[in-house]
Amino acid sequence: MAYAPLTIVCDGGFSNLRRSLSNPKVDVPSCFVGLILENCELPHANHGHVIIADPSPILFYPISSTEIRCLVDVPGQKVPSVSNGEMAHYLKTMVAPQIPPQLYTAFITAVNKGNIRTMTNRSMPAAPQPTPGALLLGDAFNMRHPLTGGGMTVALSDIVLLRDLLRPLHNLHDASALCRYLESFYTLRKPVASTINTLAGALYKVFSASADKAREEMREACFDYLSLGGAFSEGPISLLSGLNPHPISLVLHFFAVAIYGVGRLLLPFPSPTRIWTGARLISGASGIIFPIIRAEGVRQMFFPATVPAYYRAPPVD
Repeated sequence: MAYAPLTIVCDGGFSNLRRSLSNPKVDVPSCFVGLILENCELPHANHGHVIIADPSPILFYPISSTEIRCLVDVPGQKVPSVSNGEMAHYLKTMVAPQIPPQLYTAFITAVNKGNIRTMTNRSMPAAPQPTPGALLLGDAFNMRHPLTGGGMTVALSDIVLLRDLLRPLHNLHDASALCRYLESFYTLRKPVASTINTLAGALYKVFSASADKAREEMREACFDYLSLGGAFSEGPISLLSGLNPHPISLVLHFFAVAIYGVGRLLLPFPSPTRIWTGARLISGASGIIFPIIRAEGVRQMFFPATVPAYYRAPPVD
């Protein structure tokens, strides 16, 4: 039996230990269906691609000089059966017609090979219960929809922050004092983690198809907003990558997309129907982002300096 004064628990998205160290509320918005495409070219070499498909996005990105990973998002917690051929039929009839033509043949070939993998996409806000002698990290602690690939960015940012907090310590054996000190970790991580978490959840909802005309307008406005280039694409990309860990910038860009969508509706000639759709677009945008922000914690996200743990000093040996 081995003992340690501090145990870092990072046993992944299916953690068996998180319930002892946090109050997890796991949501499963969708599943990914994975394929490997061989010997084909992406429309833009060496770039990741998001296909805004119906009913939800499809991802393509290179993993070697000859292989491209495809991840098809399937909403809900259940996917068509792989074993009885339902999944192959779904991919050929529902998904294949929506992918870029240069990937079509390789996609059908990959489906026919039958090497299809599925995984659940999980979202879980961080809800720590500070416990002497233990600390959660990674997907065991906090998850977001993998559409944006932000999981490793958050995890590595948390590791760097924890390293800096532990660096001045020479003795970890006072578990209670160490636990009080490391409460600052949960507040200091919020700018990076909550920005990426909120962006992932919001983009997934925006990019998913909807029968609501206002939601479809928001979806098209988001794509066109990013297509403007310059600050309109650099800003969201810097948020996505963790280079701009400022939640207020995320909120400003998100509502800039909504206002851009309303402007497209009202120009050149507004009508009562278009005005009503624009109002529902703003309302829908608020309904997407504000619940995510509430789950992340408004105070910790936007006003971390008002949280007492923000100022915790290292325990004195």
